[in-house]
Amino acid sequence: MTVWDDLVGQDRVREQLAAAAKDADALVTAVSAREPVEQGSKMTHAWLFTGPPGSGRSTAARAFAAALQCTSPDRALGGEPGCGFCDGCHTSLIGTHADVQVIRTDLLSIGVKETRDLVRRAQLSPAVGRWQVIVMEDADRLTEGAGNVLLKAVEEPAPRTVWMLCAPSLEDVLPTIRSRCRHLTLGTPPVEAVADVLIRRDGVDPERAHSAARATQGHIGRARRLATDERARARRAAVLKVPLRVADVGGCLKAAQELIDTATDDAKQMADEVDVKETEDLKAALGGVAGGRMPRGTAGR
Repeated sequence: MTVWDDLVGQDRVREQLAAAAKDADALVTAVSAREPVEQGSKMTHAWLFTGPPGSGRSTAARAFAAALQCTSPDRALGGEPGCGFCDGCHTSLIGTHADVQVIRTDLLSIGVKETRDLVRRAQLSPAVGRWQVIVMEDADRLTEGAGNVLLKAVEEPAPRTVWMLCAPSLEDVLPTIRSRCRHLTLGTPPVEAVADVLIRRDGVDPERAHSAARATQGHIGRARRLATDERARARRAAVLKVPLRVADVGGCLKAAQELIDTATDDAKQMADEVDVKETEDLKAALGGVAGGRMPRGTAGR
């Protein structure tokens, strides 16, 4: 297991990120030992990940963040950063590393205030890790003002800070920002690759895995949901039958209401799942144990 295991069908991107992580590790090691830094490093302070929905933009950024924080002793023996087992990798991947901040939003935009808070954090030195990493999953939602605030931080980065911006395409990011980032393009993963990860990671039946991968056209998140959630499969089957029942205006109106109800139920289920996960992550961050009591002083939080 490595941090790259969930990056599906993106071999070229994986190779580039692994090479950059190795150079970044060498850079930190050289600086700590006060040795000369090698020239021609593949590491840089700002990265831009673009690709269609489901291609794994955020997955690639998170994996890269984990590789940068890797503390495996195998690195000293020539091993690549990103073992997936050390404390740096593990906490980065599950979202509890003190020096890895992942920014996502359900709002239409990311404003100036939120961006200024990020820029202030970016100026800090790493607290426990090797790099200060900020992953912005929705860089395309930055307002023009927020983009200008971010530009200053990208132009004059702190020595050990790395920005990772994710967006559907280059055109979704301000030209002044994208010109200062190293750009990586991710493509839609092939059906076979998506099916393989469902079988290997989630234990899905091969036939169901291939069916879900084809139905979602390579969208990894949707494929996993369709393959592992009986209710999602039932809702999809109901939606696919709607055209067969539409024969007049009344049927159209009824079908439209059914689609709205289906979408509402799906959104509610996803929101409930996110709430549960965030609650468990908060408990873990406060020192709680699954199924056990919370530490003293945290009850009711």
